Amino acid sequence: MKFEGFMDILPLTDGVVELNLKSKIPADPAKGWVPSYEFDICVGGEVVGQIRLRIGMTDYMFLSGQVGYNVDEAHSGNGYATRAAKLIVPVAKFHEINNLLITTDINNIGSNRVCQKLGANLVETLPTPEWHDTYAEGWRETNIYEWNL
Repeated sequence: MKFEGFMDILPLTDGVVELNLKSKIPADPAKGWVPSYEFDICVGGEVVGQIRLRIGMTDYMFLSGQVGYNVDEAHSGNGYATRAAKLIVPVAKFHEINNLLITTDINNIGSNRVCQKLGANLVETLPTPEWHDTYAEGWRETNIYEWNL
């Protein structure tokens, strides 16, 4: 894995889902954040969710994962998060990433299903520490998946 700067993003689409770059977020070492890309997930020109790719690993990121996604409830169940995750693979490869960690709330059936559809392996389930942002979001146990690209 290397980060020598953000890449220029070419169009990322599979003919159904298109990813539009929202922002390139620099690292914030004080918070344990690594550089990341944030995309809108679009279908037919409509934003249906977001996906983030984080470049690097810290203790904080281990529990946040390197890939984060959400699809608006009105559009869930259509496979858009799975498609979006597959579309960010070239960006990960640019940064010489061959494995990505994805974390999910143990109770988030849809997010766990995305990991399974991607062929990611459940590495472990950990209690969510109170100091982590996801604890404030209600996570009490975090699934850690590894996705081999």
